[in-house]
Amino acid sequence: MLLHEDYPHTVPTRAWLRWKENYFWVFMDPDRDLCCLAHCTAEPTYDRAFASFTVLHKGQTIVSGKEVAMPSPFEHQKQLHYGGLTLDFLKPQTEFRVAFEDDNLSAVLHFTRRMHLFDFQACADVNPDWFSISENTAFERNSFRHQGQCMNATGQIDFKAGDWAGTSIAVDGSGYRDHSWGMRNDQMTLDHVWAFFNFPSMGFHLMQVRNVIRPENRTAEGYIARPEGNEVIKVLTIEHVGQGPEGMPDTVIFRATTLGGERFTLVADVGNSFARLPLHSQKPGAKVYLNVENMCRVRCEETGEEGLANVEIGALMDA
Repeated sequence: MLLHEDYPHTVPTRAWLRWKENYFWVFMDPDRDLCCLAHCTAEPTYDRAFASFTVLHKGQTIVSGKEVAMPSPFEHQKQLHYGGLTLDFLKPQTEFRVAFEDDNLSAVLHFTRRMHLFDFQACADVNPDWFSISENTAFERNSFRHQGQCMNATGQIDFKAGDWAGTSIAVDGSGYRDHSWGMRNDQMTLDHVWAFFNFPSMGFHLMQVRNVIRPENRTAEGYIARPEGNEVIKVLTIEHVGQGPEGMPDTVIFRATTLGGERFTLVADVGNSFARLPLHSQKPGAKVYLNVENMCRVRCEETGEEGLANVEIGALMDA
């Protein structure tokens, strides 16, 4: 018997885990200099939720992020309300509506399928000896699920206040949606890179994640999306090159090899991002997980294609 066992015990990090269901919608229209982020997380066992909506237009950022009432009813609903943020699931894996309204703006975005939905559980099937995203986030496989999909997006933003009050902008651009659910706590993650790419003929979602318990084990997962279907990435490395503005790298290079042996080198121009936005994903406590969304141009070295990228870089830090 050790002396410390006779006194109140240290609460293990595993006890922080809780069930969460997240939706994340990203929209980019660089031709109209307008980008949007919509994010919501539900914690049914805590009877609470958090929602944020961010718009960047011509260098000005409008942000709403706050804890909101848990949507009720929640399970299997085709419409969810997170305060001023509303999600409509119109056609499975194909069509969605994201709407937001507050005193500053009103926004309606229509997301339609560009490529097929991908479930990251396939990465664990292809690389069973790798440290999967579910093991990294929930400490065991199949306790956390993660899906993504390349989207097209159109809509309208109506500004109610500020320099753009009374202005309506019809938008048409590139989008992505991310959906995850299961046992997780964002403060379990030490750092990560999460990125998607929309090229004319293909798309990618690539990520690396480390957690606070086993930082030596880095999750590296991803896929390539084509009109005919998705293919798992077998090998992935992500390199940060140089120093860009606001603590971000100047360039991020993604080197990916598919299960079939195709190799791709994707060079994201993060230093010259046309949008750099914070993502507010949960109410901060003593620790906060800071996500920075870098929306920028990307080039595929093998094909010469130019595309749009969102390179999310995050790290755990003191609030």
